[in-house]
Amino acid sequence: MALQNSKDVKKAQYEVERTEALREQASEALSFTPVEGETYDPEIEASWNRLLSADLNWQMSKKTLTSTTDALVLKVCKSYWDVQVAEMKLATMEKLTQQARINLQNTRNRLAYGAASPSSLSEAEMQWKQAQSNEVAARHNLEDAYNAFNQLVGLGSNERPRLTDKPAYEPLEVADLDYEVQRVIEESPSAWLAQQKVTLAKWAAEMMYFSGDYTPYEVRQIELNQTELDAASAVELLGNVTRSLYYQAKNLEEKYNAAQEALKTAQQKLRIAQVKFAVGMITRAELVAAEAEVIQAQETVEEILRNHAYLRMAFEKPWAASGGGT
Repeated sequence: MALQNSKDVKKAQYEVERTEALREQASEALSFTPVEGETYDPEIEASWNRLLSADLNWQMSKKTLTSTTDALVLKVCKSYWDVQVAEMKLATMEKLTQQARINLQNTRNRLAYGAASPSSLSEAEMQWKQAQSNEVAARHNLEDAYNAFNQLVGLGSNERPRLTDKPAYEPLEVADLDYEVQRVIEESPSAWLAQQKVTLAKWAAEMMYFSGDYTPYEVRQIELNQTELDAASAVELLGNVTRSLYYQAKNLEEKYNAAQEALKTAQQKLRIAQVKFAVGMITRAELVAAEAEVIQAQETVEEILRNHAYLRMAFEKPWAASGGGT
């Protein structure tokens, strides 16, 4: 649905068709293939430049279509998970509102019997109002998350599909980070384009009329050097981005394990609280507090899980995380 609904994908498809037509037009202007290092008359050199440039634009448009599709897939996954995270945050806020309401009721009762001060009542009222505000904000955030998802997949703004699929937790296992970085560089549209521009600049360095007008040799060499530096910078940036995604994912794995332990602890506390509440050893407020702790711990686990799944996908195709360009 998202691919069919995406204007960016449709635009990229049209661009492939447009650049292919221009490439064919440029090809018809040449009757032979020039040899690198040879000198030709200005019109042939300029025509060869137009063909190489048109071919580069055509090849790049196809890669742009692929990377635009990759970016959309990742964006839909993230938007899907954003809805789920927003639902969990709303559930947490609802439980905290319930907890604040019970605390307020208990404080009012204690005040009536002289066991609480007016200032403690004011504090409880303030906490309850804050909890209500947080719940309203969480509800708005859920609406925003749904609207963003619906726009991506082409659903009506009022539709609220049940999004129940959750990502499985899989640690990011990388035997050789340098190898993975090199893989990304070889597959990246921007790194490919930068290298193709170097190839184009090498042709230009050998042909004085490559641009259509006479260009001095020294200028052509400087332009080649600049293009090579741009390519090296693109590769370096891509390597840094890929490594950063890897370390972010590994950092989340540590947080995930800690969050799992915190959840187990909260669940154990809740089981004990339920038993105590059943025999009258603790109050309803204390039970709700234990329930809130579990919900908050669960929310943390689930949010880390989805962020980690996103980073795993982004690590495979960093250009998708940047919108299709890296």
